[in-house]
Amino acid sequence: MIPFIRHGDDIILAPVSVERGIGLGDVAAYIHRTPDGPRLVMHRVVGRRDSSFLIRADYGLGYDVLPVRPGDIIGRVVRIERGEKRIEFGLGPERYVIAVLSRAGLLLPVLRHASPF
Repeated sequence: MIPFIRHGDDIILAPVSVERGIGLGDVAAYIHRTPDGPRLVMHRVVGRRDSSFLIRADYGLGYDVLPVRPGDIIGRVVRIERGEKRIEFGLGPERYVIAVLSRAGLLLPVLRHASPF
C-alpha cells in the first residue's frame, strides 16, 4: 500500500459491521489464502462484482484487481500512524478518487509524478 501505508507504520483497524460496512475507497484488511498458509493483507476496495469486493494495491505494480469474499475481510483501516505523525491522506473523501484511478490503472502514473508523502 505504498505510499499511503509504509513498512513500520502502525495501523488501526475497525471491524466491518452492518452499520459501517466496507465500501469504495476503503482500505480493507483481509485474509489472503496462499499455499503457504493464510496472510493478512491490506488493499483498497476499487469496486464490487457479484457478492465479492474488488481490491487492488495502491501502488499496483504487477497486481491485478482481485475479488475478495466479504467473509475474508476482518476490518478496514481507520488510522495510520508513522512515528508520532498521524497519516490521514488516502482515508478521507479522496479515497474515492484513489479507488477510481487505481481500478483504471492510472494511479501508478500519478504517484510517480507526485511528491513523496
